[in-house]
Amino acid sequence: MTSSSGGSSGRSELSLRAPAKINLYLAVLGRRTDGFHELVTVLHAIDLCDELRLRLVPREHRPGRDAAPHVRLSLARPAPGVPEDDENLAARAGALVLEQAGAAGDLALEIELDKHIPAGGGLGGGSSDAAAVLVGANRLLGAPLDAGALAALAAGLGSDVAFFLHGGTALCTGRGERVQPLAPPQPFEVTLLLPPFATPTARVYAALAAAPFTSRARGDDELAALHRATEGADVAALERLFRNDLEAPARAVEPRLAALLDDTRLHLSGSGSTLFGFGRVDEKRQTACQPTSICLARSHFGNP
Repeated sequence: MTSSSGGSSGRSELSLRAPAKINLYLAVLGRRTDGFHELVTVLHAIDLCDELRLRLVPREHRPGRDAAPHVRLSLARPAPGVPEDDENLAARAGALVLEQAGAAGDLALEIELDKHIPAGGGLGGGSSDAAAVLVGANRLLGAPLDAGALAALAAGLGSDVAFFLHGGTALCTGRGERVQPLAPPQPFEVTLLLPPFATPTARVYAALAAAPFTSRARGDDELAALHRATEGADVAALERLFRNDLEAPARAVEPRLAALLDDTRLHLSGSGSTLFGFGRVDEKRQTACQPTSICLARSHFGNP
């Protein structure tokens, strides 16, 4: 995540880039008693990024004024499926920082969001935007919240938000909120393809025939093996490492996905429907996804 800032006349601004992610490995260990699924996943940030501009604006002091956090989010361009109200994770993240910092009564936060990561594609764009706002709003306020406080807010917003506080490559466990940064694999290119249909996350997990989670999760030795398999890996090693336990339920939710995933060079990111291939994917493979192929992206190692 990169940023630039400036301020004058009580007005502070910050520009940020929020990267997408792909899942290099995703194992679902079972259902937990809280309704979530226990996961072991290796996430990797790439250089397809949303762009955000944050502004802190003084609030006019009026007797009896509502002291609730005031966040205004606007889209720089049309982005289907992206809310512009407090249903947007980025707006919720801004409100939480204002509230936790004790600044909600004096300052309002304006967020301009320029979406490049498609919504609902399994690339984590909404979570990444939320993490960017947590970090950015905290910086604009003079960093009143420490890393632990930001991590707690991230975990409450969503499972992937905690990862994007770190960026780069990480092994994530629990429901995804426990993050262990990893040394990255070797730099690589990845082609992203977005089919002309969605695989909603809730439906994919509903179709997952996962047994109840027990304490016999992956042991430390198995997690250590994932560390060794990821760090410094080349593309051939990443191909061997790849696993996604959500692929079968995603196929069940959207049968049209099956024909694409029968191509062993294409992989599903998260719950989909975005597919990716390591390196450059030839035009024949892209045909089924035209005109909605996204881009050729490079591995991204930046931190917030």
